[in-house]
Amino acid sequence: MKNRNDSYVRKFLLALILCLIAVPVSRIISPKTVVNASDIYLAWLPLSVMLAIILLFGRHGVVPVILGFALINESFLHLPGIEAAVLLFCQIFPVLLACAVVRWRLGSRWRHGIPNKDMGIRILWLGFIAPLGIKCSMYIAGIWFNYPIHLSEFFNSSSVIYSIIDIQSLIVASLIFTMIIYFPLRMMINPRFFRTFWRQSIKPWLSAEKRLFTLFWIAALIAMVITLCLPYQSEYIAGYLVPVLFILFTFGISRLSHPLLMLCWGCAAFALMVYNDSFLHGVHSDYSLAFVMSVLICFTISMLYMMRIYTHSEWLKGRWQAQAMTDPLTGLPNLRALEKMLDAQSSCIVCCLHMQNVEFLSRHFGMMMRVHVKRSVTRELQPLLQEGETLFQLPGNELLLKLNGPDIAGRLQHMVRYLNSRRIYWNATALDIEFGISWGELQASGKELHHTLGQLSWLSEQASLGQQVLALTNSLQEVTDQTTDRVLLLNKVKRALDNNGTVLYGQPIVNAQGIGYQEILSRLVCDGELLTPDQFIPVIAQFNLSTRFDMQVVDRLLQWMQQHPGPHGCARFSVNLMPLTLMQNDFVAQLLSLFDRYAVSPQAVIIEITEEQALSHSEVSIHNIQRLREAGFKIAIDDFGTGYANFERLKRLQADIIKIDGCFVRDILNDPQDVMIVKAICEVAKGKSLTVVAEYVENEAQRALLLQAGVDYLQGYLLGKPQLLAER
Repeated sequence: MKNRNDSYVRKFLLALILCLIAVPVSRIISPKTVVNASDIYLAWLPLSVMLAIILLFGRHGVVPVILGFALINESFLHLPGIEAAVLLFCQIFPVLLACAVVRWRLGSRWRHGIPNKDMGIRILWLGFIAPLGIKCSMYIAGIWFNYPIHLSEFFNSSSVIYSIIDIQSLIVASLIFTMIIYFPLRMMINPRFFRTFWRQSIKPWLSAEKRLFTLFWIAALIAMVITLCLPYQSEYIAGYLVPVLFILFTFGISRLSHPLLMLCWGCAAFALMVYNDSFLHGVHSDYSLAFVMSVLICFTISMLYMMRIYTHSEWLKGRWQAQAMTDPLTGLPNLRALEKMLDAQSSCIVCCLHMQNVEFLSRHFGMMMRVHVKRSVTRELQPLLQEGETLFQLPGNELLLKLNGPDIAGRLQHMVRYLNSRRIYWNATALDIEFGISWGELQASGKELHHTLGQLSWLSEQASLGQQVLALTNSLQEVTDQTTDRVLLLNKVKRALDNNGTVLYGQPIVNAQGIGYQEILSRLVCDGELLTPDQFIPVIAQFNLSTRFDMQVVDRLLQWMQQHPGPHGCARFSVNLMPLTLMQNDFVAQLLSLFDRYAVSPQAVIIEITEEQALSHSEVSIHNIQRLREAGFKIAIDDFGTGYANFERLKRLQADIIKIDGCFVRDILNDPQDVMIVKAICEVAKGKSLTVVAEYVENEAQRALLLQAGVDYLQGYLLGKPQLLAER
């Protein structure tokens, strides 16, 4: 409490001392002119001092201002008690009332952000209402009290135009000259503010790229002010140089700091008003003077608003640039931010963090699950990053880290172990995600940047398979070969699809009596080279060619079925659809139009989908499966039992056929658990009226055991190898 009281006392004494010194000085230096043989204030600077002290000290400056003005009025004017009290009231009360209103409107920080923030309210109340209140209160006081002749002109103006000029002098003092008193006083009170003012408002504009303009602008301003202040009178100087001065300040709005600009404008206006022989050349009447004062007031307000508009536009520009550099979902810097960072530094160490299984899981849980995973990983890694290290958003299942310092490999090993030991949950479900990191040095931007990022992406995918950390420098040749081969393979796949190079094979799926249908197996041919599924399927999935490939397969099959008609009402073939195909909104409509074009019944073709698609949370996939069943297609679940399926999900599965994956068939003769699993699947399937197909049947013993377990149809080399459909 004692320290607080001491602080109040210090503020009170400091404000009182400043007031006792600054107010008399401001009275003496207040600029005047003579019009019609009368002395007229061009600016009453004690008002500027009063506002500056209140802006500096707030409520702590109210009593010092009252005491200071009372003492100074007594020293200079020697008025009787009642007249002195009324004069003090007229001088101070309107200003305090205006300040109170501004504080009420803007809150406790109403004195901050000068001169730009909340400028409109300050201009209205402090720049217009307060001066108008001073003049009106003095006019009313002049009616009731008789003041000395040298003061009576302020209380009882002889004409309306003189009253207007008095009000204008107060407005000029408030709008133009408050800042040139406020800034020096604040620097005197707090020398650190001088360093802050220099660092923020002057030094940036003396940098190498801006120094020439700043110095030229200041030199031009000084030259113009000196020319206008010379005693030499010329109508050309006053008539043409003053507008150029306005243009100079307007031009500086976008090039100089606004506090510096307001300080320069106040100093220039003060010099012009004090040495006004040339500036006011030709002003011989009160009306001309009122017009000149109006011009100064209007330009000041215009300049303030132009500064505010420019500041706001620069803020918006900065915000839009920041948004352009930031991913809106994860909140992380994006590739554009990485390119900008690389422009500022020649090289850096970057690490690509790959999250295995996120692509697969996002098809079940939706894209926001992927965003949630990246946000969670970001939160986990932030405590492990040093100053200046950043995470960047990459498309897909990867994040990019920019690291500094030594022992990069050791730190990355710790990060990988840490992430793989943590669990990430989505809607109370634990996500099975494996992490791997690749790292290398980036030394360029542009094409080289994206080429290196592509290599890091491939290497990080390999690293995630073993939860490893791989350095690009140690695997550069392998990465280059692999990424080059992937690009070449993509070109081959595209050429094969463009040239309708899809080749169909059929493998029989039969029951115990040898009756059944055939599964369509696809190959691609490019320039005479046969591409197998293990080559082209990953490329088709990665580069979003699934729908195009599947529709081409169906088109070739329907062409063959039209040329080789068979019995109606029974299935002849089954066709696999890739996961992304089933997620297209217009896929079913395209498929049905093909069947209509070739006049083939949907009952003749079984649609095989993966367990992932059948149990997907994707509304589009579920809706498409329902539409296919409604159209007459039978739905088969391929590779059942290897993914997220369980008996609870099997009970609510919307399908007609399930195909038991070959991993349960290969060792069924030697592994009793495989027998139990197959029998259990068959029992539950029979309860759902599902047909069961077993894959990879290669000998008679497997065939007999599977049929005994309840399997309905068999597929494998024992029943028949794939044969080219065109040879049938």
